[in-house]
Amino acid sequence: MSEKGRLHFETHQNDRNTEWVLFVHGAGGSTRTWKRQVEEIGAQYNLLIIDLPGHGKNAGEPELAPDYTFTLVANKIWEIVDHLKIPAVHIVGISLGTIVCLEIREVRPQSVSSVIMPGAIVRLNTKLKVLANLSLGLAKIIGYANFYKVSARIMMPRNNHKKSRDVFIRESQVLTTDEFRKWTTMYYGLNKTLTQLFKAKSDIPHLLVMGDQDHLFLHPAQEYSVLHDNATIEIVPKCGHVVSIEKAAIFNKICLNFLNTIKANNLQ
Repeated sequence: MSEKGRLHFETHQNDRNTEWVLFVHGAGGSTRTWKRQVEEIGAQYNLLIIDLPGHGKNAGEPELAPDYTFTLVANKIWEIVDHLKIPAVHIVGISLGTIVCLEIREVRPQSVSSVIMPGAIVRLNTKLKVLANLSLGLAKIIGYANFYKVSARIMMPRNNHKKSRDVFIRESQVLTTDEFRKWTTMYYGLNKTLTQLFKAKSDIPHLLVMGDQDHLFLHPAQEYSVLHDNATIEIVPKCGHVVSIEKAAIFNKICLNFLNTIKANNLQ
């Protein structure tokens, strides 16, 4: 569902539960990124799944803004939550979507019940700082679509990462050149944004779910879980960056255990 000026979204309602889980995909993704979660998590919770600007069914829609910031995107997502009159949400974000989730939390922490971050991006290593700083120039040289393909290869290099890599590349093909530019331009300030979010304190329960083969982001995620008392981490064996696709059944079980524990604690 989408209306003029509003991001496309879909809902899956469970009449036995009033709690909502909001799903935010990563760069190049769409609502379909979460199709492996709908049946299992939707059997116990209401689901709100949103297409980010320029992605999925937002592709080809009138321009949302001349440039994007994480705060702008977070506010557009809160517009959907308010439109549906949802009082509070659990947030799940994958990859770049984890940064959006943390910004959603910063904008309105009182309306966030928990944050789940598979393939969490919470800090950049040296290799990624260089790539982020060179991103726009490199994308102009090799083309934005090719830049995303290179990024996918860097993040998900192994044979068992192929399913996730293929989804990332396929879904990103709907982005226009201008949308590629706007998202890629955000990488310039990514390190500063992550530095602020990495240190930001919160009492909201956080869960990071990482593959043990996530060579770019696993170590910073472990550091984050040590720094923040409210954060725990689950590491999935023989898995790369996109845990929710590559090891969907395991990821779903981890999520439901976390969500149900929070629910049980709130009932005490």
